[in-house]
Amino acid sequence: MAFAGFGKSVRQVNAGKLPFQDLGASVKNRLATITENKQMGPDLLFMVTYMASITTAQATRPEIFAYTAARTEYVTCKYIQRVEFFVKRWNYSYVEGLAIIAEKAKNDMLRSMLHRYGNSIESGVPDEDFLTRELATIRSVFRNSYEQGLEMLKKWSDAYIAMLFSANLIGIIIMLSIAIFAPDDVQQTLSSAYFIVITIAIFGLITMYKSVPSDDKTHAMQRCSKEQAIVRKLEMKVIPVALIAAVLLNFLSQNAGLSMLFLGFILMPLGVIGYLDDRNIVLRDAEFTTFIRSLGAVMGGKGITVGSALAEIDRKSMENLEPFIAGVYSKINLGLDEKLSWDRFVGESGSNLIYKYLNIFRDAVELGGKPDIIGQIVGSSMLEQVLLREKRNSIAMGFVILLIPMHAMMVGIFLFLYHIMVMMSKAISSVVAQLGSSSSALSTPGTIGGSVGGSGLSMFVNFPEQDVGLFVVIMIMIITIANVIAGKIVMGGDRYMYYFFSSLLLIVTGIIYIAAPVIVAMFFNIPTFQGV
Repeated sequence: MAFAGFGKSVRQVNAGKLPFQDLGASVKNRLATITENKQMGPDLLFMVTYMASITTAQATRPEIFAYTAARTEYVTCKYIQRVEFFVKRWNYSYVEGLAIIAEKAKNDMLRSMLHRYGNSIESGVPDEDFLTRELATIRSVFRNSYEQGLEMLKKWSDAYIAMLFSANLIGIIIMLSIAIFAPDDVQQTLSSAYFIVITIAIFGLITMYKSVPSDDKTHAMQRCSKEQAIVRKLEMKVIPVALIAAVLLNFLSQNAGLSMLFLGFILMPLGVIGYLDDRNIVLRDAEFTTFIRSLGAVMGGKGITVGSALAEIDRKSMENLEPFIAGVYSKINLGLDEKLSWDRFVGESGSNLIYKYLNIFRDAVELGGKPDIIGQIVGSSMLEQVLLREKRNSIAMGFVILLIPMHAMMVGIFLFLYHIMVMMSKAISSVVAQLGSSSSALSTPGTIGGSVGGSGLSMFVNFPEQDVGLFVVIMIMIITIANVIAGKIVMGGDRYMYYFFSSLLLIVTGIIYIAAPVIVAMFFNIPTFQGV
């Protein structure tokens, strides 16, 4: 009853709501807004490409809006659906509907496009003329936005490395301070290091995620490429078994390095297969721009069907797409359903760009559009994204080449310094043990114990080896997880890129973890005193 009364009083003070009641919803909405804004650029290009393509079929304005509103795979099309709602349900004009939705749109690029469309309709400009010019405008705006994102990504990726390295140094300083000053509450001191490193890593990752341009490489269809099918089949079995086995190995061997090395090698096949699929998708997308233009040109120039046009296309220059094109051609010639044949082509290609642009081409042709013009429109829009992706790949490879040795260095500094401190602690402890445990032996001037105590090295006697050892392992895992996420953000691709970076960094971390004590024992030999 007292709790109920307290809750009622709190609600009265806060306008009928509990404190932080809407926090979860606000955070969710904020994340949804960030995700939508990232998708807005490419999806707006997809949508305007679609609208410009179907205008070649002499589609009327209601048909343009109706067909576009039905494309649920574009996040921008839900705004066209709202325009349709105002026009068909409330008898607004298209100018009024576009103006209302534009005012409610939060994305500047979308708002500007809707306003321009409304002004064009009000001025009496034909939809085909406006959309042709608007497509060129959207391409320029998308290119500019993408390149700005790449510049921000380049700067923030460098800043991320610097910030994480600085956080790593803070952790090292805290570890040294524990060895020298021996604070009473060691765990509280170590927790401050966790907080600092996690905070800096999260800040860097969020900033990079917000700055990196959106570029989904894979589609979400049930049918997928053979590499994706292998990863999907194996990951449900391999990952749980690998995690359990790594935990058991760590428990039995008491060596975290062996567990990391084992987990890295187990994840390596998934990562390598995923990386190969990512590379194949990039190559297929580059060839698809030539393929779709050639297909449209042959169909429009000779006035023939898709099946006949596929036979006349030169496939020798399309090494990565040739098996898929041959599959579609053979199925259509056998009389199989054309839509199902193309769906299989899209699914097995694994590419999101092929999925989006091939559907645009086929829809516009089925509506009676001109294949040669449609092929040119679709191919040019896709080529824009392919060329920008190549710029991103060059930046991403530079970051990855820097990330791996930087990760090895950060892990190595922690481990080598920790084992040097452990060796120093054991050496000093052995000297103190030889002198005896009496306080007089440690304080008498002229004795070795007095010189040790006077120099402050006696503080290493109480070095909390187990606590600091666990601290080093946790810090290494935090750095590894952060770098895996950073690599995935910069490189892009499907979730299997997490496996690629995890296997790579875990193997590097495991090797250093195992080798560090051996190397320290070989090259750092602290002399012991042989008498008093």
